[in-house]
Amino acid sequence: MFKKFIPFLILLFAANLNAENIESIFVAPDVFITSKIKPSTEYESDRGNILFDGHEIEKKRKYSIGDMLKDLPGISSKGLGNASRPIIRGMTNSRVKILQNSSGTTDVSEFGEDHIVGYDPMLIDKIEIIKGPGTLLYGNNGFAGVVNIINPLVAVDKPVTDENVEANFGYTTSGGELKGSIKAAQSIENFIVRLNASGLSSGPYDLANTSNKQPNSSKFMASGGVGLTYNDGDNYIGFSFDKLEAVYGNPGPEGEENMTSLNPTKNSFNFQSSFSLNTAYFSKFNLQGAVSEYNHSERTGDGNNHNINFFSDLYEIKTSLNHKSIIDVNSEGLIGFHFQNYDQGALGQEESHLVHTRTSSFALFALESFNFDLFDLDIGGRVESVNLKNTSMEKGFFPGAFSSTIKKEIFNNNSVFGGFDFTQRAPNAVELFANGPHHAQEQFEIGDSNMDVETSYNFSLGYSYNNGLDTFKIETYYNYIDDFIAADRDGTTTLVEGEDMNDVNFTQYNAIFTGLEVGGQYAFAKVNDFDFISNVMIDFLKGYRTSNDKALSLIPQTKMNFGIKAINENWDANLNYFHYFDKEFIGPFQTRTGGHSRLDFDLTRDFNYSDLSGHLMFTASNLLDVVGRNHLEAKKANVQLPGRSFMFMLKLFY
Repeated sequence: MFKKFIPFLILLFAANLNAENIESIFVAPDVFITSKIKPSTEYESDRGNILFDGHEIEKKRKYSIGDMLKDLPGISSKGLGNASRPIIRGMTNSRVKILQNSSGTTDVSEFGEDHIVGYDPMLIDKIEIIKGPGTLLYGNNGFAGVVNIINPLVAVDKPVTDENVEANFGYTTSGGELKGSIKAAQSIENFIVRLNASGLSSGPYDLANTSNKQPNSSKFMASGGVGLTYNDGDNYIGFSFDKLEAVYGNPGPEGEENMTSLNPTKNSFNFQSSFSLNTAYFSKFNLQGAVSEYNHSERTGDGNNHNINFFSDLYEIKTSLNHKSIIDVNSEGLIGFHFQNYDQGALGQEESHLVHTRTSSFALFALESFNFDLFDLDIGGRVESVNLKNTSMEKGFFPGAFSSTIKKEIFNNNSVFGGFDFTQRAPNAVELFANGPHHAQEQFEIGDSNMDVETSYNFSLGYSYNNGLDTFKIETYYNYIDDFIAADRDGTTTLVEGEDMNDVNFTQYNAIFTGLEVGGQYAFAKVNDFDFISNVMIDFLKGYRTSNDKALSLIPQTKMNFGIKAINENWDANLNYFHYFDKEFIGPFQTRTGGHSRLDFDLTRDFNYSDLSGHLMFTASNLLDVVGRNHLEAKKANVQLPGRSFMFMLKLFY
């Protein structure tokens, strides 16, 4: 596996690096901030939105996206070892839409915790977590929120320099992980070419308080892409292509029969364009499309004798018009049309788990922004037709959605905000049609073809303070879901080739999610040119069934963290303590999970020398070497979180 990585490292350090100083050639422009119709400098002050970027994202790079985000307020992660998928406020799978540069992307992570999100973390510049009206741009499977992974190969903003190169190399002691990436861009008048490539290779990761390693946790990933854009400052049209290859194992105890390895491959083609319009009513016409093809093979069982293939292909087109003010209080708006087609299924031993299904949807959506004397209001609506079809059955649904956010600056630097969302989601292929084993998770999953859409009535209320380095935000929410689609064990098992698999039934009942998120920081001292800043975060969530007040399955642990930061123009140092509380309010046939703590430290030194700039980064994770388990880990009894590890990283900009 390591041999595959050597050519990439040679390319990384042999590149002819000759360009202007710039922090990053792929810094995402404001237009990617899609929670509002136009860019917002107060992005994080609305409805639980988060912009995850800069040094923070570099310190948290993990093999799959869920683990990168799990310490953020309102975000958790479910998975199986190397694989993880984000949860937003207790909801996951088809309720969380994952995008690539605001366009659709595809994998099969929503159908099983053993599947990675098909994007390379080494190439991510920013991640947006979007809630509220902006989610209506993307489909009924943005039910809980949207995770927008940003690394724009298409230059939607005019570049500030003609040529740039960025190189990144890192080493982590746990598993001997090597990783690196390179990005390059060249502009010729109004044409811009962008290239990127990356690679990662690691052995099994280290466990806490022992010299042992987690069996079957090795991993490898390589990816690259190219983009070509014409951008004259007012209009742009661009194309990009990227490819990912990976190999990883699903952890388990040494000698366990069901040891699984997977080798996902994904190819994506994206088209993006925007044209300025000089008309009385419209200011911009936008057109984008995506084709994404994903597949992986699984080998499970003694001697890896089960060969299972999953595939997921996406075809998407979206067009929209930005309109000018219609009435005095209407500052702007957007109307659009969205088409998506998914072709998904499993071949071999798990055909009955994910039956070959085509899912097509057509939607109309609109977003409007209003500025009244007393408050600002964003509202949006979406109507959609969703059709799922396999060889034996066809189901049609018509989910609708309405979302609103109201915001008022009560006095300088202090704002209050609230929101109401009515959103519906159509069931996915597994929830409807599954009737077979999922070997990697040792489950026999049984769908229900009579399911209806699930409907959410969500209320949120919050307050934010933002004054330079001092910030504070508190938000609470109450989410009642009618016909919530649950995946619950019933205590029985099904014998599959001599192995008892837990029966998991997809059923519907009414449920409530309620939570509180608190976060902020305070600059309490300044010594010489260093600012010393304290920070705190609390994330509480409860999910339960309304008929009996019993817990829902797969609800994240309550968590908190606090820390201290010292920062100046060149240095950035952080010491953070994280605590995940005991999880005792649990769903059917789940087991209690004990709490655990983690102490992390990181230090970054930025530098500039002639035409060279960049930074050196050192991180120490789980300094106390505490044994921890994720309540949402599919095999938490056998799979621990990593023990103490150290990472060294060098990033260069030319």
